[in-house]
Amino acid sequence: MAATTQASRWSGIEGASFHITPAAVLLLVLNLLDGLFTLTFLQLEVAEELNPLMRVAYEHSPLAFMAIKVTIVSLGLTLLCLHRSMRLSQRAIQAGAALYVVIDVYHLAFLAHMCHRGIG
Repeated sequence: MAATTQASRWSGIEGASFHITPAAVLLLVLNLLDGLFTLTFLQLEVAEELNPLMRVAYEHSPLAFMAIKVTIVSLGLTLLCLHRSMRLSQRAIQAGAALYVVIDVYHLAFLAHMCHRGIG
């Protein structure tokens, strides 16, 4: 019964069913890591937020920063997962995950550099 109820919730979108792929999970985890790294670097005052929307969110509160960051990516990913049958949607999820790999590797390199030189 629960499976039928869940399926009927998505029936308003023709042919839609929600399915999360490993690439989508990776994208979510890496987005969260990016947010935590960025938040840490901002709190240590060794970096500044260049994205104007996220800068305003951070100035409001660190919690708002993380909530907005996770929400924006999650909403976009939800749309892509709903349209996963489209090849472009699958490629966009994979590209997003790949981009976050690069960003998080950069964060790790920056952290290693800070540790080597002494933080701050």
